[in-house]
Order: sequence, then structure tokens, then C-alpha cells
Amino acid sequence: MKKLVVFCFITFASLGALHAQSYWSYDDHGLSLKMPEISLISVMPANYTVNLSLGLPDRAGDKPGETGDSKDDNTWLNYSCSRKYRGSFKKVYAQITSGSVPDGLAVNLEVKNLQQNGRGTWGRRYSNSITLSNQPQVVVHRIGGGCTRRGTSFGHQLIYELKLTDIDQLVVDDDKTYLTITYTISD
Repeated sequence: MKKLVVFCFITFASLGALHAQSYWSYDDHGLSLKMPEISLISVMPANYTVNLSLGLPDRAGDKPGETGDSKDDNTWLNYSCSRKYRGSFKKVYAQITSGSVPDGLAVNLEVKNLQQNGRGTWGRRYSNSITLSNQPQVVVHRIGGGCTRRGTSFGHQLIYELKLTDIDQLVVDDDKTYLTITYTISD
């Protein structure tokens, strides 16, 4: 009988120890996450210069016209951005920031919608075509948190075209004119 009591005591003590070990304690702590609001933009390919030229007339008496050299579609607009909760959508603006278009000519810009999907909420072109000037003009709007991916064939294709607008005003001072086109992304 004594053996049975000792056996029962050891068994109950073991069960009590196992039961006590099944309770465990835990602790927790806070974790702060910070995601800055970003807006990055680039034109690809990098360091590419768009060269446009007005076509020569075929015969005396014809006006200069548009040729294959008066149009360029080799550049792409890429961007990445984040947006605050319930914050405003971003826009991309284009403008001439250096140089000026000679009188009688215009440089038109067409921005295509994304050809290949990026990630997130990417923007849409604002209009079919604009005439570039020294005033900023919206070319892409409704950009949320997202990215177009990087490189040529990604993002928005940019098509530049040189147009003769008024032959009466066309005066050639230099045979080459250099312009700087600046793209800005903001609210």
C-alpha cells in the first residue's frame, strides 16, 4: 500500500510539473514602420538627345515639310512614387527650360499610355498632344502609389515632332537650336 501511495504521489507530482510547464509566458513590443513619400522620374534611354529636322522641299516653290526626321519616338518616361493615405494623386509636367523654338516652328509632344503594365496605380496621359512651351503643362495625371518599371519600352512613350506653323515667320538665325525639356512629378 505504501508503494501505491508513493507511486500515486510521484505520478501526480509529474503530472503537476508537466501541467505547470505547459503554461508559458510571452512578451511583446511595438514596431514602427516608416515609408517616406517618394516621387522619382527619369527619361530613358539616359543621355539620349532627340534630333529633329524640318524636311527640305522637293521642288522650288514648295514649303519645307515634315519628313521621317521631323519625328522621334525613341524616348520613354519612367516613374516611381508613393502616396499618403487619402493624399492627392501625382502629375507629370513637361516644359522647355532652356532655349526657345524658332518663330514659325513648333515642337509637339505626344505621350502614350503605358504599353506594358507597371505595378500599382500608374497614371494616364492627360491629352493626345501638346505644343511644348516654357510654361509647365500636365502630360500624365492620376498617378497613385506605383511604378512603371525602368527602361525603354516601359512607362509612357514620348513622341516629339517638329512642325512648320507659319512660313512667313520662319527666320533661320542658326542652323541648329538646342532645347532642354524638363519633366517634373508633383502633386
